[in-house]
Amino acid sequence: MSRAARSSLALLVVLAAGGAALAGCAPEPAASLSPAVSPCAPGAVDVPPGAENLQSALDAAAPGAVLQLSPVTYSGRFRISTSGQADRPIVLCGVAGTVLDAGGAEDGYALHLDGASYWQVHDLTVRGGQKGVVLDASSHTELARLRISDVGQEGLHLRAASSDNHVEDTVVERTGLTDAKYGEGVYVGSAEANWCRYTSCEPDRSDRNVFERLEVRDTTAEALDVKEGTTGGIVRGSVLAVGPDAVVDSAVDLKGSGWSIEGSTVTGPVDAVSVHVIVSPWGSDNTVATSTLQPGAGGVGVHLVGDARSAGNVVSCDNSVPGGASAGNIPCR
Repeated sequence: MSRAARSSLALLVVLAAGGAALAGCAPEPAASLSPAVSPCAPGAVDVPPGAENLQSALDAAAPGAVLQLSPVTYSGRFRISTSGQADRPIVLCGVAGTVLDAGGAEDGYALHLDGASYWQVHDLTVRGGQKGVVLDASSHTELARLRISDVGQEGLHLRAASSDNHVEDTVVERTGLTDAKYGEGVYVGSAEANWCRYTSCEPDRSDRNVFERLEVRDTTAEALDVKEGTTGGIVRGSVLAVGPDAVVDSAVDLKGSGWSIEGSTVTGPVDAVSVHVIVSPWGSDNTVATSTLQPGAGGVGVHLVGDARSAGNVVSCDNSVPGGASAGNIPCR
């Protein structure tokens, strides 16, 4: 059977929503393809090497489908625009050696979930492009065990009301290769100046996103930038630091409301965390607790800027600040 025929058959299985009954119909891969690997989930369908094969599989994916990538590099920029369902998410998974490579860092997104909800994206290296992984109007999605690197601007961006997503065990590094001031590691929401571009001039309510066990390093802008308009996010068990040539004064810039940073290590060039009120009521009721805060010379663990000092933000007394620096510029509690 030709490679084209094998690819067509794989896509038929995807369209059948990953049904296990059809999975056995797929032919054994020819010796020229990558060695067989254990399926990442029941009913997994192998996506053969090649950017066209991957994009075709993404376009055809239906709720319940499981797309398993080969241990090869897929060179291209990929877009997901279909959604799964709450009880039947779509899975995109890799194995050791699976890479999505967008090439140069000047333009494009390596992986763009555009209006695509209820996905699980696991075990991929993503590199290149102006931006690494971008979620636009994409919710209830899980990103796990990703390594995002070598991008022109930010590594991971959740925006345009992308909410209720879960990101875990993910590394983001070497951002801002072409635009240092836009080289955030992780970026949530969008600045007020961009609300008309992304959310019909309304606040970008990218809410209730959870980040666990992130490792962000060697960024040219903030390791984590949380924008006005966002509410209720959690950052837990993470290590957040900028690079030696960063053009910012804190590793975390927090302008949303009701966010919690807990059990994390944050190392900043001046302040570890800064909290701002850009558009009220955002910039309020945030908490930094049980974390190790490592500011630079003359900085503090948590710097509440201007109106943020009286906006109900909490610097917990259980934070650790090595080197004798202050935990914050307000009393801890």
